[in-house]
Amino acid sequence: MSARTRLFLDLGVFAALLAAYNPAWTGLAVHEWLSIAVIVPLLLHLIINWEWTVRITTQFLDRLFHASRLNLIVDTTLFVSTVAVMLSGLMVSQVVLATFGLAVTPGAVWVALHAVTADTTIALLLLHFVLHASWVAKVLGLKSARSQARPVAPQVTASGARR
Repeated sequence: MSARTRLFLDLGVFAALLAAYNPAWTGLAVHEWLSIAVIVPLLLHLIINWEWTVRITTQFLDRLFHASRLNLIVDTTLFVSTVAVMLSGLMVSQVVLATFGLAVTPGAVWVALHAVTADTTIALLLLHFVLHASWVAKVLGLKSARSQARPVAPQVTASGARR
């Protein structure tokens, strides 16, 4: 899969998660069904990036750039938070479960967990995007490898000569 296709998949997942974030924005039915629908693209994102995740995890204790460690920590926490928000979402579901003939009375703990993990997931998702902003810019052609190299200014010695 090309980097551009991956980027558009990721941006689509990002947009869907933002749209699903607040049920007041879309209504409860769209909130719940959109949250269910985003599971497949999220799994696809994980599968596509699995080799990177395994490589970084196995080298975690080696001397890595701090950005790689931070990426791994953010990505792992984002995964846990996403699973928690989806599980708690099912436990408070009023529309999706009713479609299958199941009625639940949402408990206060599940509602609170869903609210906290939704906020956490969005915050981590934004951080994830920021950490990968350079890659996004490169894929969109906003930043080429050549533009990343900065010209080196000539050094001037004490005598005024340039090196």
